[in-house]
Amino acid sequence: MILPKAAGGTYCCGFTFAVAMRMAASRGLLADKAVEQVQRFQREWFGATPASREKQCVTATENLGIGRQVSLEHARPGDFIQFWRANGTGHSVVLLRLLRRDGKLVGLEYRSSQGTTNGIGTRIEHFADSAPRGTILRARAYACRLSASP
Repeated sequence: MILPKAAGGTYCCGFTFAVAMRMAASRGLLADKAVEQVQRFQREWFGATPASREKQCVTATENLGIGRQVSLEHARPGDFIQFWRANGTGHSVVLLRLLRRDGKLVGLEYRSSQGTTNGIGTRIEHFADSAPRGTILRARAYACRLSASP
């Protein structure tokens, strides 16, 4: 279902956090977590702590013990990615597929909430160092995977 964006814009971290919570709950990863731990997880997912500002979802899942960082090259559909663009903006997404050209990772197809899809939708973006030239900074793109043993 595609939801329209809110009057103040869209909130990518809110969308990916909701997906992560549903996935974690369905896998039993939250069963032994206290409310305070989940609240900290949410703050870190949103990048609202100094330690989580850059890697957001990676920091949050590792600190809660429900996930781990994976390299972009090894990311799989359903993994979460926090990336930053050359224009200074960032984005929190659920990976649908890696885009490759001649064996090289050149971009991402993902689902998130963004203005270009008027809310939740699917989008493709490329890395700034690839062709076609995009704006995602490869060195500032971080993937994580939910798992019982980080």
